[in-house]
Amino acid sequence: MLEIICCGYMKNAWRVSVLLASLCMASPEVLQVSAADTVFHIQDEVLHSIDPRLFGQFMERPSWGEIGPEGALVPGTHRLQPKVVDLLAEMQPPMMRFPGGTDVDFMDWRDMVSNVPGRGAERPVSVGHKGHQVTNNFGFDEFFALCEELKSDPIIVVNLRNALLQKKSVAQAARDAAALVAYCNAPVGSKLPDGMHEWPSIRQNNGHAMPYGVKIWQIGNETWFPFEKLNGMSKEQRDTHGAKCIVDLCRAMLEVDPTIEFIVDGHGETFQAAMLAREELGDKIAYFVFHQYTPWRVTEVLRNGKSVPIESLSQSDVWHAWVATPEFDADGLAVFRNPLVAQARQKGLRIAVTEWNWNGGWGNKQLARNSALDSALAKGVGAAGFLHALMRAGDVVDIGCQSMLVGNSWPIHAIYADREGKEPPYFMPSGQATMLYSHHHGRDRLQVVAENVPTFEQPFKMGDIQPWEKLACLDAVATAGESAVFFHVINRSFDRACAIELDVAKMGPLGMKAIHHMLTGRLNDAPEVGEPVQVAEIVDTEIEYDGRMLTVTLPARTISIIEMPRQK
Repeated sequence: MLEIICCGYMKNAWRVSVLLASLCMASPEVLQVSAADTVFHIQDEVLHSIDPRLFGQFMERPSWGEIGPEGALVPGTHRLQPKVVDLLAEMQPPMMRFPGGTDVDFMDWRDMVSNVPGRGAERPVSVGHKGHQVTNNFGFDEFFALCEELKSDPIIVVNLRNALLQKKSVAQAARDAAALVAYCNAPVGSKLPDGMHEWPSIRQNNGHAMPYGVKIWQIGNETWFPFEKLNGMSKEQRDTHGAKCIVDLCRAMLEVDPTIEFIVDGHGETFQAAMLAREELGDKIAYFVFHQYTPWRVTEVLRNGKSVPIESLSQSDVWHAWVATPEFDADGLAVFRNPLVAQARQKGLRIAVTEWNWNGGWGNKQLARNSALDSALAKGVGAAGFLHALMRAGDVVDIGCQSMLVGNSWPIHAIYADREGKEPPYFMPSGQATMLYSHHHGRDRLQVVAENVPTFEQPFKMGDIQPWEKLACLDAVATAGESAVFFHVINRSFDRACAIELDVAKMGPLGMKAIHHMLTGRLNDAPEVGEPVQVAEIVDTEIEYDGRMLTVTLPARTISIIEMPRQK
């Protein structure tokens, strides 16, 4: 069983009695109570800035069991369902990445626009990397229209695999990428490279005369996989070849629009090639990228290297494993341990994490039936750990894109949509977590000094989720802006509320009222009678305090942001 040290607030007798009463109902093997208070002191010390683009989204068009926005359209049209758009407007993602994903390196971008020369007005059906068919009803023009409506900045991904694996010549792959830049960014009537179609006029014919003005372009997707297929090359040859492919694509794209900048893969095998490309292109290589998902398919649970029957795990066991993401530091706080973070700090690089999420779960339906818990809320609280890791790495990470924004097959989308359009769409907890942080954060991350933070051990290995000797039950980050101070805190405890003191005396002058924004929900995904389909909700509560010391109870299994407005 897990040993959890939960916090008690010992200055108010009524809180003590409630806490002790709850403990009487709990197994003494599971819970131990600290006699000390948990206090967080927010310091007027800026650690680094927080880029609002950390809370972006990934509008993916995959083709292997999930079709993303293609499954959220009004049937028979190119239009997203109006209620899906309403939820997207509520989210207000600051940045959206499109169109892929692995499939971007297997598809022709021209299939996602109408009226391509030599093809006719209609768009063909594409075949993805797993052989699945996907329509192109939601293409570039529909995506850019959505970006304009939501006031979101786009990231567009271009095909690098064709050049890297020599499916096409490097020169032809570069021309293809440059043509997409021309379609998106070139004004009508502008001079284009010799032999290129009049893509701006085609865009105008498709209903948008003005350029879309895409500033950030990602060169390939997860190119560490095709790098591994460069057989017969030495490491030096792979790096040189990879760098040439990147440089040639970027130069061709810059010929069309010299104002754009690039994201390149910097994970594992790709790092040295990316560094060589940066030597050629300088700061036009603006961001290096890694992706992170956890835990993938869980087919076995291990403890101390030995298999544990899934049916023997309690709900608490599963919960405390599933919220233990992505990785942790010595204090049990969520961080990224990807080597690129340390390399970026050492070499002065910037990072874009253009795919991340709590992704996975039980490996099949039978395992899910045998388990005590299979909870979307656990995945949402686990996703909040990724958000804290992004914020803690905000000194080098500027961009984050959560996967995937809209879908109906994978359980990680922010918005679930019915393919037939008969049932209303709704939010999933992972997307709500990112929406909560996107709406309520400051521009600067502040130093937090914590006293007596409760911790627990997480002893199980489940897929990529690792055992940890020490995890913080309360994982806190503080940010501040001109109008307010924000305290972001995850209560990872399965069954215990924690009362805390929040010392903001050094941040004054603050107002006398705070707002507690809280994501809370139920454990069961399938609604029982009288319950809504949507698992979680965001609840706002006003708190009165003296502007210096705030006391608040954080319910179990919740994500909270305490917003403390500054005095006007």
